[in-house]
Amino acid sequence: MTEILGVPVAVLSGQLMLGVINGAFYALLSLGLAVIFGLLKIINFAHGAMYMLGAMCTVLIFDASESTTG
Repeated sequence: MTEILGVPVAVLSGQLMLGVINGAFYALLSLGLAVIFGLLKIINFAHGAMYMLGAMCTVLIFDASESTTG
């Protein structure tokens, strides 16, 4: 298998894709905040609250699915 700097290409490309996906998500989140602040001249914290709510729901669902299968 081909390696770059001692790391297999498949692993490196997977990590690269995860970085691009995370970066795109953070860019969309910050663009939403910037547009709302630019148009309305108020700070809207709903984006962060929805991000936190989604993360918490994901953790709870993941935890529940692990406890029933393991």
